[in-house]
Amino acid sequence: MSEPTDDLRERAREHVRQLPAETALGNPDPAGGSMDDPKILDEAAREEGEQQ
Repeated sequence: MSEPTDDLRERAREHVRQLPAETALGNPDPAGGSMDDPKILDEAAREEGEQQ
């Protein structure tokens, strides 16, 4: 397999820079993520664990 050219490597870097962080890391959220306050979600998870 041949080595990628510098131009190809630079184009790939630019493409990855334009991706959302979760997609660039390889774990995209198909629902689009949540804009909710994470503190509220943490509290709700704790309360749910206490009820079980």
